Amino acid sequence: MTKETDEILMRQLRRGELSALGFLYERYKSLLYTYFLRITGDRALSDDLLMNTYERVYRYRQTFKESAAFKPWLYQIANNLLKDEFKRQNRFRNKEKMLKENEIAMVSSPNDDQERKSLLLKALMKLKPDEQRIIQLYYLLEMPYEEISSLEKITINTARIRVCRALKKLNQLLKNSGI
Repeated sequence: MTKETDEILMRQLRRGELSALGFLYERYKSLLYTYFLRITGDRALSDDLLMNTYERVYRYRQTFKESAAFKPWLYQIANNLLKDEFKRQNRFRNKEKMLKENEIAMVSSPNDDQERKSLLLKALMKLKPDEQRIIQLYYLLEMPYEEISSLEKITINTARIRVCRALKKLNQLLKNSGI
C-alpha cells in the first residue's frame, strides 16, 4: 500500500494514473462498506453502493478541488448515493429485513449482551434516517465535526447540535426500552 495522502492520490488520479484509484479503494473499502451495511442492512446493496461510489470518484475526479480534503468529498458521494437509493426504495419499506441484516452485521465480542445490542439497534431504527446517519458518521466512522459539517453542508456548531440531539433522542428511546 502506498503512503501518499488521499489528496496526492487524487491528484494522480486526475492526471490519469488509475492505480491511485485502487489505493484509495483499498484504503476506504471496509469503512464505506460497513457504513453502507449499517444504514441499508443489505449486503448486496452495500456492495453495489461501494462500487458506485468509486465509479463516481473516477467519473467526477476532475471536480475534486485540490485544496479540499478527500474523505469528506468521498462521503458526500456516498451519502448522495444513499439518498438516491432511499428515494428509489421509498425509504425503508422493509424495516424488519433491515433489522435482521443489521443484527448479523453487528460485530460481537464474547462479553457483549445480544439482547442489549438488539434493543440498541431497534432504538436506532426508530430514529429518522438523518439522525441515524449522523450518529453513524460520528460514532461508527469516528468522523470529526469538521468533516461532518463539510459533508452535510452545515456549520460545525450545527453538526455538534445534530449529533447531540440525535444521541439524546436515542438515549430517551433506550430509557423507555429499559436498557
